[in-house]
Amino acid sequence: MPSLRARLVNRFLRITTKSMWKPDLDLARIRAHSAKMDALIARKPLPVASEQVEIEGVKATWYGEPALAERGTILYFHGGAWCLHFPGVFSRHASRLSSLTGMRVLLPDYRLAPEHPFPAGVDDCFTVYRWLVLQGYARRPLAVAGDSAGGSLTLVTLMQARDAALPMPSCAVLLSPSTDITSSGPSWKYNIEADPMFTQGSKDLLRPIYCPGEDITNPLLSPLFGNWAGLPPLLFHVGSTEVLLDDSVRAQDRALQAGVQAEIEVWQAMPHVFQVFSWLPEAKAAMRRIADFIAARSVRDAARAASESVTGASETAAAAIEAATGAVPEVIEPARLAGAGGA
Repeated sequence: MPSLRARLVNRFLRITTKSMWKPDLDLARIRAHSAKMDALIARKPLPVASEQVEIEGVKATWYGEPALAERGTILYFHGGAWCLHFPGVFSRHASRLSSLTGMRVLLPDYRLAPEHPFPAGVDDCFTVYRWLVLQGYARRPLAVAGDSAGGSLTLVTLMQARDAALPMPSCAVLLSPSTDITSSGPSWKYNIEADPMFTQGSKDLLRPIYCPGEDITNPLLSPLFGNWAGLPPLLFHVGSTEVLLDDSVRAQDRALQAGVQAEIEVWQAMPHVFQVFSWLPEAKAAMRRIADFIAARSVRDAARAASESVTGASETAAAAIEAATGAVPEVIEPARLAGAGGA
């Protein structure tokens, strides 16, 4: 059973947000409502340092001291149906992620529809990821994460990076991601009443704002229909009563079929992207699990990189000796080297 606080949040969202989706609703009213919610949820100051930057024309904010980048970087794409932003909510969310992981978090302010419809946001996200790679951040632990529309942008960015032969991050985290903008998942029917935030009207209103006239089966819009091979380990979080539940369930299945490591955690009766409600015990538990997932994959990648570095150095030294003497020396394997050091 969800906690009392979670049940109260669900009731609050049902009254303030789900009831909002009316046929005559327009984007201006949605944005006004979003601004009020942002101010209500994010009232306390940020617990970590922040720095505003611009990356190849894309505004972004770093969270955490610069020295934390030595431990690793998390690139986070915020949600908001591709047309909304909650700067207070997501700045605090990114700060918590930095505090829990000990890594620096980069939050891009990608362009929003309808002022900048698809594929403007997609292009911005890929631009920032490519910049991180070119700046050498992928040589240290690098994770990508996103929620809702930002979860979609996370998957799309990974698929574009793979196709561009860029290195993959250590892992990716998807919080209630939108993976199928066609809304063909069964949970759009069986959870339509149980979901405390969304109705059929929310889908019908927001989709034309983001991608009018586009083929909505395009993997850049619906990554569920894309090529999942070669992606990094994935962690999905989603609430059991969300209309987007099957966006995660089917996405994990597609990933597994493609040979990708993919885990999913379905949280009982949790609302959409509940992790941003930091006062919920479930949100605190979920954020710890996310931090543990990122840490485990980062440690694994760091160990592998160190092993490859030692092996590469040994092979380089062996080649140099052979070139100088004509003799072929024995190459010391990393495991044996570690053993010799301890003798």
